[in-house]
Amino acid sequence: MPISGVVITCLPGSSEALTPLIDAENGVQVHGTPDGNTIIAVIESETVQGEVDMVKRLSDMEGVQTVRLAYHNFEDLTQGEPDTHSADDKES
Repeated sequence: MPISGVVITCLPGSSEALTPLIDAENGVQVHGTPDGNTIIAVIESETVQGEVDMVKRLSDMEGVQTVRLAYHNFEDLTQGEPDTHSADDKES
């Protein structure tokens, strides 16, 4: 199961409204908002592609500027799934 820590940068004044929306996404847990424009979250998915799709959904939310990969763990990948992705695959 791939697990990623991400840093979500929001437009000024957007993080307060975005935090509960992001936290409500299946497989996403918000772990902090260190300043008014940043949200720290963890994404868990059954597949790497599921994580990539979630990052795209988060990136498409109104008020989100970037979703940057801070940490990634490829534990328990299913057989045949690629195990090499760069941070560029996840960044918007």
